[in-house]
Amino acid sequence: MADILVVYGTSHGQTEKIVRRMADRLSTEGHRVTVRKGDSHPSPAGFDAYLVAGSVQFGRHQRYLEEFVRRNLGPLSSGPTAFVSVCGAMAGSWSRGPEEAAKYVASFLSRTGWRPRLTRSFAGGLPYTRYGLLTRWMMRAISRVTGRPTDTSRDWDLTDWVEVDRFARELAGQLAGPPAMPARPAMAEMARA
Repeated sequence: MADILVVYGTSHGQTEKIVRRMADRLSTEGHRVTVRKGDSHPSPAGFDAYLVAGSVQFGRHQRYLEEFVRRNLGPLSSGPTAFVSVCGAMAGSWSRGPEEAAKYVASFLSRTGWRPRLTRSFAGGLPYTRYGLLTRWMMRAISRVTGRPTDTSRDWDLTDWVEVDRFARELAGQLAGPPAMPARPAMAEMARA
């Protein structure tokens, strides 16, 4: 099984919830998982695989996450890797949502030069009660157009947790690698047989 480093960026906590859920699922599959926030300057040394996850806020992922990837492009390019983008465009009834989410992923990868093996976008949340007045107003206006909840008196969890679990299982399978080959007998043992 693999030693996996999970590095994330979050603005209001939903991405952290998603990566912690994925880390639990990966651990259940027998992997050893270390979770670190990207602005804590984690070292990628000593890990077999990497998962990087960030949220889109006003059209861009966290800059400290981009810096982490650029600074560690060598190790991140040497093993199994995945990138998860948490994006409001994935929620609601807006038909162009998945296309918009894909653009944010492509932009992150273009700016960092990274080519992970797997990428996925998930809807995040609308923590209206934690937004400032201007952000709350802007997010409500965007939500009205995109078919997301507009009740600003509460927070909304829009993440499809079944899809998060499914992706964690897919990732666990990618990291498991091929089954180990049975050990071959030494030549001396073969001669005695």
